[in-house]
Amino acid sequence: MTATKLATDNCKSAKDFLANLPEVLEKARVEGGIKGMSVAIMHKGELVFAEGFGKRNQIDPFTKETVSHLASVTKAFTATAIGELVAEGKMDWDKTPVSQYLPEFQLKDPVLTSQLTLADMLAHRTPMPSIDIAWFRNKDSTRDLIKQLRHLNLPTTKMSPIVNYNNIIYAVAGEAGAEVAGMTYAELIKAKLLEPLGLKDSGLSLPEMEKLPNFARPYNAATFDDAKKGVYEEGYMDDIHMADAAAGDIYMNILDLVKWGQVILKEGELDGKQVLNKKSVQETLKPHNIKRSKARMPEFAPTTGYGLGWFLDSYKGHTIVHHSGSNPGYRSNLAFFPDDDLVIAHLANLQVTDLPSSLPFYIADNLLNLPKTEDWIHEYTLKKTQETYDIYAMMAKNDIPDRIEDKPYTRDLIDYTGEYTNPIYGKFTITLQEDGSGLYMKMRTIESKLEHYHYDSFKGFAHDFVLKGNLLFTFKTGSKGAVEAIEIVLSLGDDPELFKKIETAKAEEAAPKVEDAPKEE
Repeated sequence: MTATKLATDNCKSAKDFLANLPEVLEKARVEGGIKGMSVAIMHKGELVFAEGFGKRNQIDPFTKETVSHLASVTKAFTATAIGELVAEGKMDWDKTPVSQYLPEFQLKDPVLTSQLTLADMLAHRTPMPSIDIAWFRNKDSTRDLIKQLRHLNLPTTKMSPIVNYNNIIYAVAGEAGAEVAGMTYAELIKAKLLEPLGLKDSGLSLPEMEKLPNFARPYNAATFDDAKKGVYEEGYMDDIHMADAAAGDIYMNILDLVKWGQVILKEGELDGKQVLNKKSVQETLKPHNIKRSKARMPEFAPTTGYGLGWFLDSYKGHTIVHHSGSNPGYRSNLAFFPDDDLVIAHLANLQVTDLPSSLPFYIADNLLNLPKTEDWIHEYTLKKTQETYDIYAMMAKNDIPDRIEDKPYTRDLIDYTGEYTNPIYGKFTITLQEDGSGLYMKMRTIESKLEHYHYDSFKGFAHDFVLKGNLLFTFKTGSKGAVEAIEIVLSLGDDPELFKKIETAKAEEAAPKVEDAPKEE
């Protein structure tokens, strides 16, 4: 077969594939229990596919113009915007500690504070634990929340040799960039990226997204079976600012997202002009870390690299750069094959689905004429999606210990009431239920009745569109016989967090310290 005939056959095959793709994707959407979604493909610099499927709300179709939340796909925008500041000589990747750019950022360990650079943060090399719940629906400013990190207990002060994925540390990097640029983080992203690249249907924050005429509402399902039946819970458009915006607050439609992917694939070039600094974009696409992986499928590289806001991998010998995003009610994925000039973008208004992550492999198999080894968008996607639903169900149970029967609480219920505080997680309020028969807790917008569990432990249940799960409160008695603190397990697998009763915390602050004692001359 001649090269010309092979190219002609491949072109015909690609056209047939793209012509049939809407039917294939609609079937995958329905099977995968996805409310609505959009997909776009750019190949060899041309937009060869862009279409929406399903519903963006209860009535209207999800179209290629529908804007949706990117979640963690935002991270590459944060790194790239900082790269523009590096190119301007205002910042550097790996020499200056971030605390010099943003003095509010201080950790308990001053040595570690003096070492952490932008590259460390953007490549997830820090030892920071995940404390997302501490920032969830928190009305404090991002800067004030960053100041509280000086109280955070770190599991280690050593850099992580593998990806220690962390949203909060991206917020720190984003705020450092904003500080240096003399503007807010949102203004930084607009000035350095959205406006120069002509991403007109893009912006930041759910309240701003909600103002647009064609936006996707967020949905979740209790189980995979519910999702496949079209039984969803509609979420709310949160009017409380996302404190870690630099980790996941950008929105756009699929046309802008695939365009953004093409610009990065071309290392900052748009329509033949170098719009972003090429050297800085290249730096974000270099491996700066590796991800710990179980035994991987033979289609992929032995391990996954991480650049600055991008995962770096190989699929059947072809380099693939990608990042997914997952926020309550939203899912996204952007992948590109730089050596094949292929970009695949996917948005969905349902959080639990593996289709956006698996679809690029199905498309690459067909457009790049790769050997078919896996049913990526049906069998594989359905299996991985079910596994994710199972994980969320396990997280909701929160692995609290078995209940010990007939072990009553040890004091009057009124003695447990009060305000309890933690320097990272903020304040819990415990009150009596209206009829006085039990306890009630409130933390920011999370509220729950507390059911006695055993001894001085009580169980609550967080039921928010964003956060669902059991919470176990264990009240602690001090040396004077009064309740002085609560231990709360907030997340599966985490150690309990200690919240001190505010009277106790104030007394400890006022108490003389050893170093304040008079010294003998």
